[in-house]
Amino acid sequence: MINVLADQYLYNIQSYLPESINLHLFDPAEGLPSQVKQAHAILIRTVIPINKQTLPNIPKDLTFIGTGSSGTDHVDSQYLADHNIHFADAAGCNARSVAEYIATALLLWSEKRNRDLTSLSVGMIGVGHVGTKVVDILKRLGLQTVLYDPPRTQHDPNFTTESLDEVLSCNILSFHTPLYKESEYPTYHWLDQSKLESRTFDLIINTARGGVVDENAVLAAMKKGTVRDMIIDTWEDEPKIHLDSFGATFLKSPHIAGYSVQSKQNASKFIADDLIDHFDLEQPQIETNNQKVIFDKNSDEFTSLSSLLTELHPIKKYEQQLTEIIQNSPEKRGKLFNKLRAEFPLRQQFAQTHLPKNYFQQFPILKELGFSEIS
Repeated sequence: MINVLADQYLYNIQSYLPESINLHLFDPAEGLPSQVKQAHAILIRTVIPINKQTLPNIPKDLTFIGTGSSGTDHVDSQYLADHNIHFADAAGCNARSVAEYIATALLLWSEKRNRDLTSLSVGMIGVGHVGTKVVDILKRLGLQTVLYDPPRTQHDPNFTTESLDEVLSCNILSFHTPLYKESEYPTYHWLDQSKLESRTFDLIINTARGGVVDENAVLAAMKKGTVRDMIIDTWEDEPKIHLDSFGATFLKSPHIAGYSVQSKQNASKFIADDLIDHFDLEQPQIETNNQKVIFDKNSDEFTSLSSLLTELHPIKKYEQQLTEIIQNSPEKRGKLFNKLRAEFPLRQQFAQTHLPKNYFQQFPILKELGFSEIS
């Protein structure tokens, strides 16, 4: 029998795995459990790092590790390869959810700052699964986009990156890269003092990985007045949050931009499918949860688009709870940060959210965001 250890917060993971396996769910707050010694496979999230320090003694039967995340910087893939362990990730699982987060955040920001989004340009640093979905929704909102991804140019003959000068000439920068410290194209502190000098930006958005943006450099630029605002979902040294960065951020959230029922379904299914292929197991029958959410409050309650969006997307609710977490002692913040990420109720994506017809008449942009009309 195949022994599989899985993070208990991997969404409905047991339904994506065959009954023939021996599945043990563990609490990631307590690290890897003692059962790891008997494991043939381990399924994790970003809160569990896997490297020589955290897994110094590779179990003799372990041949598969999967992470239910797009990012993989918490896993030393070379270390696993050296021990003949197959590594799988869930790249692209949360692309649409991140796009909806960024669209929501931009609309809240533009209303608060009285900015016309159609007059602004967004420099996209990283145009993979997530970046591509973000570009799609930004175009529907009328923004211009400049695409910067030199690594993609090397392997995708249909893609040509714009120049560094072109992307840094945009009003807004949005980050969608992995975190690489040692690479042909390192991304650690990609946005640093040198790139911020002699340039002005209305907004910096980081939903990629903490550390891609040098928060101290951005704070210094904000003090100089050359950066107006920043929106942060992924924090440098996460789950530790630097209070200066937190206080200066226009909109802040606890690494949840990609969170939705659909993205979590994707993450669990992607790595479960890889595990099934790896061990040549039988695929289970799965019922996908595409629940329809009917939202039909009286539209007169919403005097602005932002008042409606904060009902349709939990972005401000996350911010409120994160603000409460910051009031705690430093030693408690990290645990509460991870607990919030793991236990906050997941939202349905916009396509699953159905609204009355008059909402679309009052706020036509809802159609461009992908919301559905009540039939």
